[in-house]
Amino acid sequence: MVEVRRLSPAELGPFLDFMDGPAFAAQPQWAGCHCQFYLNTREQNDDPAAKTGLNRERACDRVNAGTMQGYLAFERVAGAERVIGWMAANASTNFLALPGARPELARILCFVVDQEFQGRGVATELLRYALSDLPSRGFKMVEAAPLAADEFVAYGYRGPLSMFLKQGFQAGQMLDEKHILVSREL
Repeated sequence: MVEVRRLSPAELGPFLDFMDGPAFAAQPQWAGCHCQFYLNTREQNDDPAAKTGLNRERACDRVNAGTMQGYLAFERVAGAERVIGWMAANASTNFLALPGARPELARILCFVVDQEFQGRGVATELLRYALSDLPSRGFKMVEAAPLAADEFVAYGYRGPLSMFLKQGFQAGQMLDEKHILVSREL
């Protein structure tokens, strides 16, 4: 049974264990990101040290400061609790790399699910939990940018369009040739 919790300083250790361990086994090109890309400036992302430890340090600092937010999915595996999934769900004002930030707007940008647990509804559970929790954090609207085609590909870390539509999101404009903006009032 999956249990979802909000990322907090108390959950930093399990988050790091997941990011340093099984998170990117199936997608090694993302290893070292620690979900910092959209929180970083362009210059920070261009720094070669970012993926060799600096993003991990930034994640620690940002979790402790409250500027890195999201949700973790936990499950008991071999008798021990461990993280099996992550979803970045943050204040739009914390995502420096994206325009159009407003204090009442949350954005969901990234899903990472342990490959052993993919296809079991972990991302959907993370999304459902976030939709019930985000209003308590003062958000009135949430948006995401999944792939417009509902097929999984190596760069499909933003979640499938169908998952968002099933949770009441409305499709909007295309953001580029691959991604569509979806939004929902909370």
